[in-house]
Amino acid sequence: MKSTEKGLHMDPFVLFCTVIVLSLVQGAAGASNTTTQLSNGFTATPGKNDAEFEPLLADPTGVFAFGFWHVGSTKLDLAVIHLPSSQPVWRAVPFNPVNWAATTTLSFDGNLVLTDTAIQKDPIWSTNATMGDFVVLRNTSNLEINHFGNDNAPPVWQSFDHPFDTLVQGQNFTALTPLFTANKRYTFRIGIGNIALYMLFGGSQEINYWKHSAVEADGQLYGVVDPQGFFYLHNPDGSKAEQIPFNSFNRGFVGLHRVTLQSDGNLNAYYWDDKQWVLDYTAISEPCALPGTCGSYGLCFPGQHTCSCLVNGTDGCLQTDSGDFCGKGNSDFSFVRRAGVTVEYTDLMLSIPVESLDDCEKTCQSNCSCWGALYVNTSKHCYLMDSPIQTVEVSGNSYQGYFKLRNGSGGKSSGGSGGKKGHGVMIGLLVTLTIVFVALAAYGGYFFWDRRRNRLPRVQLGGPTQEMVQGPYKDLHTMSNT
Repeated sequence: MKSTEKGLHMDPFVLFCTVIVLSLVQGAAGASNTTTQLSNGFTATPGKNDAEFEPLLADPTGVFAFGFWHVGSTKLDLAVIHLPSSQPVWRAVPFNPVNWAATTTLSFDGNLVLTDTAIQKDPIWSTNATMGDFVVLRNTSNLEINHFGNDNAPPVWQSFDHPFDTLVQGQNFTALTPLFTANKRYTFRIGIGNIALYMLFGGSQEINYWKHSAVEADGQLYGVVDPQGFFYLHNPDGSKAEQIPFNSFNRGFVGLHRVTLQSDGNLNAYYWDDKQWVLDYTAISEPCALPGTCGSYGLCFPGQHTCSCLVNGTDGCLQTDSGDFCGKGNSDFSFVRRAGVTVEYTDLMLSIPVESLDDCEKTCQSNCSCWGALYVNTSKHCYLMDSPIQTVEVSGNSYQGYFKLRNGSGGKSSGGSGGKKGHGVMIGLLVTLTIVFVALAAYGGYFFWDRRRNRLPRVQLGGPTQEMVQGPYKDLHTMSNT
């Protein structure tokens, strides 16, 4: 009897190890059954809050995974991740960020649907696909919804047709698949004969600050990133429009390549060397050439990694809104001149020949959609700026800048405020002062109005202005993108 009891006894340490091994085996078996394909009826909610990424689906090679991607401290997005680097190569980017919480559910019943009942009952994001049978992740990183029974049929839905900020090799880039940053401020698009970068204002107004025209373009282009290290641009008939080489072009680096629109608006290409992503191409090499580098009315110093201000505001440089000076009440503006400043994308701006700096300024002053002008005295050309003033850079003395300011738009002054609010405050003050002017003696009313007017930052309304004093330097490496 004692012998039998002793034989049934198992050492606690051995028992513990056995349980752990069995758990791992069972977990691996479960993962192999559930993470290579999602079928109808699948649902998932995010788990532990400390996870950066929670995979739900893996590609056959284990290089890519699809799942919940932590955004900030409390939100999540759906993403396809390059697992060796934890780099997202695709994100869903729903219009309303959902919570990393039990209220959020991803489900598949013909469509992939993301909901968060803490925000709204209706889906926040969906593939809007014709009813599919299953979801798979290809070794190309393409997330697909497919039907059973026809392996040669195109996917019902695929992530390659809905990119976020990245193109991977083999993925077509068309007029219907632009890249964009998370805040939708920057966009990379392909057009008729060119590829281009844009910066957005107010939901509709844009600056085109970089463009590359294909050498042999013949109509609407489409492009693809080639694994040999170049961006291949095709004409509609499939003929070559141009090959844009990366640094690795024809050097034997046939690993994974990607092109990504950076959060600062630059366009970079990378390749994976089995250890890290290596920078392979940069569209704009000088940070001062990016319109958002120093923010609105910012002044950038090439090669010095510093920013200053054309006009000082209540919070950094003067902030602007979108629009023009054509609407009712919008014609009330002052201006500032600055010598030796320009932008690097003047070739993309409207240019007119003029006889003098004065002619250039008058052209912009009388044009209600003009925000500023750049005059080049060596060529006698006037470049008109038809959008709110962004970063300009220090340049040679042959360049002269003229920039409009909305009155009350937030320059450093007593009681100053920003944007439209400041403009409204100024209008209210002027109305009040007009009533006081009628009620009081003429001299007293004029004296009070004159004191208010002089609060504007070194600007004389309707007349010549003094050159603005540079604001404090800011290190570009420590600045967040605007």
